[in-house]
Amino acid sequence: MSPFLHWVLSSPGGRSLGKTWVELGSGYGRDLRALRALRARGFSVVGVDVSRVGTAIARRSGVSAVRGEALRFLSELPEGSVDVVFSNLFYSLEFSEDDHHRLFDRVHRALVPRGFHAYSVRTVADPWYGKGVAVGPDIFDLTPDGAVMHFFSREYARRLRAGKFRCVRAWEGREDQGGFPIRVLYVLEQKLGPGRN
Repeated sequence: MSPFLHWVLSSPGGRSLGKTWVELGSGYGRDLRALRALRARGFSVVGVDVSRVGTAIARRSGVSAVRGEALRFLSELPEGSVDVVFSNLFYSLEFSEDDHHRLFDRVHRALVPRGFHAYSVRTVADPWYGKGVAVGPDIFDLTPDGAVMHFFSREYARRLRAGKFRCVRAWEGREDQGGFPIRVLYVLEQKLGPGRN
């Protein structure tokens, strides 16, 4: 289980956020496997990832994973059909601000009324921020040491949720997993209803 999923589930009411979960960027299925334990309590969890290898490994471990792009996957879900959309570091990939707005719009559409959006991202305080080649605002190509990454500020996260979600809980700090410290922002937000800001 990732530190972020542990944070979400240990939040006040974290295990009662809802029973239908979607994970964006589920990779090899680490968090899907952790959530699988909740199936006995009626939970339904599916992940989506563009990686053929990652999706295959996740499926072999007995979890539900779909190979595809997150935006298309979210667009094909029935409106108001998911309790929780979860993603761990997914939004820190090579997405522009327009891409993020489209993804957040689709998440909002897929969620039930008052559903939850939980995500973690690398922050502008991360040691890798500003390294490599700048390819957009707060976006850096870290090749050959890494991939293209989009780093978040709290203000950027506020802009993305404006008019769609209200922040329930957030935490910013150091995540040190496997001896590789990164600076992260954890966000748990709830879908706003019609006419709310």
